[in-house]
Amino acid sequence: MKALECAKVMDKTGKWCGGDTVVVQVGDILDRGDNELAIMRKFRALAKDARAAGGDFIVINGNHEIMNVLGDFRYVTKGAYGECARYTEKKRLAQIAKLGEENVEPPPETPEGVNPQTYAGLLARRALFLPGGEMAVKMASNPTVLQVDDTVFAHAGIDESHVEYGFARINAEVSQWMAGSRAQPPKHVLEEKGVVWTREYGGADAGQTSEAAACRRLEKALDATGAKRIVIGHTPQQKGVNSGCGGKVWRADVGASRGIYGNTPQVIEIVNGRVRVL
Repeated sequence: MKALECAKVMDKTGKWCGGDTVVVQVGDILDRGDNELAIMRKFRALAKDARAAGGDFIVINGNHEIMNVLGDFRYVTKGAYGECARYTEKKRLAQIAKLGEENVEPPPETPEGVNPQTYAGLLARRALFLPGGEMAVKMASNPTVLQVDDTVFAHAGIDESHVEYGFARINAEVSQWMAGSRAQPPKHVLEEKGVVWTREYGGADAGQTSEAAACRRLEKALDATGAKRIVIGHTPQQKGVNSGCGGKVWRADVGASRGIYGNTPQVIEIVNGRVRVL
């Protein structure tokens, strides 16, 4: 949230104040702490207010969003499980108040030897985030690859195969899968070099000693889109926001979340094609 204040799009009271600014958050809201549902709710409220003011607030799906819809919960915190359980129970109690307890299915019994809180958290997480679940459906409205004017936004990166397949097609197929109407997501969000997984543009913090070959691939992909640059997250940058490939890739993940490094938030601002770090 401090990053949004830094960008002057959210005031001290948590209200949108960015006018017609377009904000793009490059993914991985999930698996970063204990208050994920609250953050998702806040971002939806900001998006509504931003659009009313002529701007926008767009959240991109990252690899951790994909992982959770796949049922891969290995990075979910104990607190996040608890948040899911409380949210689900609150909705169940609201249903009881509306329909009567006899008309609302009780929660499943906890297996012998299993911690009830742990079990409730896992069941709630699965119900909310597996394909067709309430939170999965909400995330289905998020793009996975986005182009705004001459800038592409993706969690990890793109190559020519993603451009050829089509950003709109990738987004549509991810959306259908999250919403529960498609059996599998497109391979482009599963493979090692996929749009939410590749590390080839992550620089030294991704273990890259030379980026020449990656830069050539990126240049071809950008040329095919007409874009001048890509903004990515995925690989936390210990020294803050930086660029590579002659300014064609900007690395936005500074590890600001307490779930990563807790570093000072930074924001990339692009105005009339000019890039600035705030």
